[in-house]
Amino acid sequence: DLASVAGAFPSPVWFDTRYGYKDMMPPLTLKTFGEVLPTAITAGAIGLLESLLTLQLIDELTNTKGNGNREAFGQGLGQFLSGAFGGMGGCTTIGQSLMNIHSGGSTRLSSSVAATFMLLIILVAYPLINLIPVASLAGVMFIVTYFTIEWGSFKIVLAALLPEKVREKRGIYTKVKRSDCIIMLIVVAVTLIFDLAIAVAVGIVCAALVFTWDSTSLIKMERAVSPEGDKVFYTISGALFFGSVKPLMSLFPDPRSEPKDVTVIFENSEIHDWSGMVAIKALHERFENNGATSIVFEKLSVSSHKLMMKSKQLWEGINYYHEEKMDVAADPEITSHMHVESRR
Repeated sequence: DLASVAGAFPSPVWFDTRYGYKDMMPPLTLKTFGEVLPTAITAGAIGLLESLLTLQLIDELTNTKGNGNREAFGQGLGQFLSGAFGGMGGCTTIGQSLMNIHSGGSTRLSSSVAATFMLLIILVAYPLINLIPVASLAGVMFIVTYFTIEWGSFKIVLAALLPEKVREKRGIYTKVKRSDCIIMLIVVAVTLIFDLAIAVAVGIVCAALVFTWDSTSLIKMERAVSPEGDKVFYTISGALFFGSVKPLMSLFPDPRSEPKDVTVIFENSEIHDWSGMVAIKALHERFENNGATSIVFEKLSVSSHKLMMKSKQLWEGINYYHEEKMDVAADPEITSHMHVESRR
């Protein structure tokens, strides 16, 4: 098959009489804006995502760092001008970018030259290009696809899906988290069924759910009792948020059989949300209702302390301290558990 690429220099659609755009343009009203807005958001999101992903890939190949904000602004400006002159919107393509890189083009000049030659082909050199059968471009696309695919990733995905005994038997030691591979396959499937924007949204939701699930298993609590047996120290590590509150509460023993002088130490722990703050209050009430005479929460990080202070009226009566940089060597009276006695 043969297809013509001949064209003419475009004119703004509001003044175009060659293709009749002038008579087909809808009125610039809020109704028109509301009708095109959903499609514009979807097309813009897909184009921007693909462009930023391509930019990340090119940065890795050229060992450079691109400017995502400049890329987004340039693409938006290009979309506006393309629509104003009756053209079709587009975005950065991985295939064309890889062809450009493998051909030696690694600067901004290469994209400008490509656009200039494309314009010359459409306006001047189209008789020669029209002689090339469209079917011959299939070979070019196969080459582009070959260089686009990261073939080593297939082995990594296969290793992640295989049981551990099979990997050891076959001598496969390269593996990533199985959940990451499943999320990747889900994104690929959703992209093929729907579009890239929906696929990225689904991938983000799946990754967030997996992260929440994993974080709940990372919350830890260590218990220590003073030599006299009258004080108990609970050291918490891990993120404290809505997903880890229930596992954390289940780690604490029955307070009725514990010493009544309680210190909860947030070692490498961070409060992230309202649920984390409520958990501290729930712990305080649990110990208080079971006869604890002293309840102190120590070594809160600066960000966690600020979060608590924003709603300090809700935590009235709860003693919580934030960690300060103190010289333990200079003051032998400071112990590992009691070097944060700065009341806030």
